[in-house]
Amino acid sequence: MRRETFETPGDVTLELSLAGGQIEIVTVEGTKTEVELDARGNGDDAQRTLDDARIELRGDNHVVVEVRKRGVLGFLRDLDLQLSIRAPHGAHVRNETASAQLRGRGRFGSLEARSASGDVDLDEVTGDAVAKTASGDVGLMEVGGDAVVNTASGDVELGRVVGEAVVKTASGDVTVREGGGAVNVSTASGDQRVGAVTAGAVTLQSASGDIGVGIREGSNVWVDARAMSGSTRSELELDDVPPAGDAPLVELRATSMSGDVTVSRARVEPGR
Repeated sequence: MRRETFETPGDVTLELSLAGGQIEIVTVEGTKTEVELDARGNGDDAQRTLDDARIELRGDNHVVVEVRKRGVLGFLRDLDLQLSIRAPHGAHVRNETASAQLRGRGRFGSLEARSASGDVDLDEVTGDAVAKTASGDVGLMEVGGDAVVNTASGDVELGRVVGEAVVKTASGDVTVREGGGAVNVSTASGDQRVGAVTAGAVTLQSASGDIGVGIREGSNVWVDARAMSGSTRSELELDDVPPAGDAPLVELRATSMSGDVTVSRARVEPGR
């Protein structure tokens, strides 16, 4: 195992590049960033990987961790990498992996993640979050800015998004539990579920997946919901004329080629 500790007062950025394995990040009170890297597998190759790994502090609070698996064809598929980081609250994450799983607990400033098959799962991002995967799942429980997610076959689950939510998938399912601003979701065969929206433009498009969206009580709504060969159901009046009044306005456009479209009143959660 290899351990490094850096003094990182103020905003810290974690720049992580791993071929595979597990990445666990926990944010805490304090000014230090602690990095632990472990490689398990063939003894010589594991030790060589640890020795060759780049773990350093660059410039203005940039903690860089870069690990490449060495061996036949430049890497070893059977080498297990475990990266654990404790960083101050508000740390920014820049992550690029092939198959490594990213798990973040605590409060992060922003996220930029790219992955082939690795999952991305963070508790809270106070700023913007951008994630792009091929087959990895993406889960972000709270985003204080905009959330932009693009995946081919991975599922996407967003909790509360304060800013704009933009999600594009081919076959993955998409859940947005609460949208504070505009919501734009496009899928080929994945189902879509938007639990609650209060205001803004909501555009939901699917080829063969089902669409469900909840409108907050007290919000005015203009709805254009269409299912070409599926069914359209609504608890609300479907009107082509935007309603008058000073209440928040949701402009909903929902289209599915062969899936069902359901528009309902959002459920009120206890304490909300």
